[in-house]
Amino acid sequence: MNIDQLFTAMAEPNRRRMLELLRSGGKSAGELSSVFDISNSAVSQHLKILSNSGLVAVEKRKTSRIYYLRKEGFQDLQQYLNQFWYDHLLVLKQLAEEEERENQTHE
Repeated sequence: MNIDQLFTAMAEPNRRRMLELLRSGGKSAGELSSVFDISNSAVSQHLKILSNSGLVAVEKRKTSRIYYLRKEGFQDLQQYLNQFWYDHLLVLKQLAEEEERENQTHE
């Protein structure tokens, strides 16, 4: 996992919208292009970046390519973000324990 690639891929609004559209299932580049006011070439470039980041996979079907979300890419992202949540919870736990110790010494 390259977290920088994940964040770079998700930083661009059109790519985030593509990810949202792919939540409902696989779509061809043409289907995605019809939603955007950008060139087919630009859509292809965005899909390539999403694919290279590991967030999207592509499958060849006859003469078209179907793009779909790759859950493993999102698991990597979630794992990265969870470490910050876990660290925050540890700090809260330490503060609560410290406060409890202080309250016990004043009793």
